[in-house]
Amino acid sequence: MQRFYCPTILLLAAATLCGCGQGSPADPYGQGATPADYSQLKLSQTVNDPRVKVELDRLETENALPTQIAESYRSRTDETSGEQIFNFLRGADSKDVEQALIDSAHWWNPKSPGRDLLVSTQGQDFLSGWDMQRKAGRNVLLQPKARFPVNLESGMLADPGWTSTIHCLARAELLEAANQARQNNMSEAVTAAAYALAYADQLNQVPTLPARNSAAAIREETLITLRALLRHPQFSANQLRTLETVLKQTMQRWPSDTDLWKADRASGLHFMEMIRAGHLASLLTREEYDAMMASGEFAKLTSSISRNLTTDQAFYLDAMKDIVAAADKPYYQRAEGLAAINDALNVAQSTDSYPIISGDFLLSGMHAQQATLSKDKSRMTVWLAAVQAANGHPLAELPIIDFSGKPVEINDEPGQVTARFEGIPGDIPDLVIPKFESN
Repeated sequence: MQRFYCPTILLLAAATLCGCGQGSPADPYGQGATPADYSQLKLSQTVNDPRVKVELDRLETENALPTQIAESYRSRTDETSGEQIFNFLRGADSKDVEQALIDSAHWWNPKSPGRDLLVSTQGQDFLSGWDMQRKAGRNVLLQPKARFPVNLESGMLADPGWTSTIHCLARAELLEAANQARQNNMSEAVTAAAYALAYADQLNQVPTLPARNSAAAIREETLITLRALLRHPQFSANQLRTLETVLKQTMQRWPSDTDLWKADRASGLHFMEMIRAGHLASLLTREEYDAMMASGEFAKLTSSISRNLTTDQAFYLDAMKDIVAAADKPYYQRAEGLAAINDALNVAQSTDSYPIISGDFLLSGMHAQQATLSKDKSRMTVWLAAVQAANGHPLAELPIIDFSGKPVEINDEPGQVTARFEGIPGDIPDLVIPKFESN
């Protein structure tokens, strides 16, 4: 029941809530309610406990309640782009897209030999199948202030499948980069890789975890492709200068995490509101629901949640207040606070007051999720610093890595620059950037 790493969780509810969750007698939303209706927090607003009431009042003043967060996203995006993007994205069958992602994932496994530039027959077939959408997507999806089909009012019940389509388009761009490199068209190859990064930049602006996680995955795959392009015999100073510009733009557009975690908190409040209304079953996958009903665990879970619901919500709001307050700090300065939340949950787990929704759903995996996003940003920081150095534009002071708090390690050697990813999780090999005389 961990919400951060299961893409299929919370998908039982669709246009209306029916079937598994019948609502409670106190449900003020009515039989025809949609998931978006619960963003009004009608039930949560009636809680008299000051731990909840005071914090909800504060969030309303700060425009941080679910409906306010949704309106904020709409206000900073372009309404005219919304329908065009929606129509473009809905043209792809969601099952086919997910299968395409699964089938092509191994091409960007850095441990797979012989896949540097992905020129396999399968890769060419993938590119051919997505090529028309790839070309159209450049014009449709990369508009300034693009409004993507993000239904923030629906919280975790909003369908994140559209991010998979963008991920497939980014992979098509990376295959196009490989295709151009095979023909020694290195400027076109770097341009295609830049478009892949541009998709990730766009996803970074969407304050939801599915969008941010897809952006991180796209960047990781793009950097694997760029490593191969750097080793191409026709790669030149012009392409390296272009790469510096592209990476710099990505880092300049990198958003504060504050909006992300404010929106995530709004999603958590929506989750709790639906539970207050008696729709716990609609927040589980079909497999989870069937298994829990068969074992009798669903009734036990419902009873346990009901006993501590207000205390649970108070714990969640208190934890998220700290998380949002620290969101502008680098990860290495947040880590201690995130660990403290985990420690508090671990201590409470042996008591009758354990906050099940917070511990098993809303905050489960929070620390690991933030570490994942920090790894993404840290990796990009190292790349930009290394390319700048290879282009003869080293910074007077090397940047600090978000994950570790340590400066980037760069060795400026004859003919090349070598950068290390020391302190960033994962076995990331050193990055070697060629230097050119014209730089």
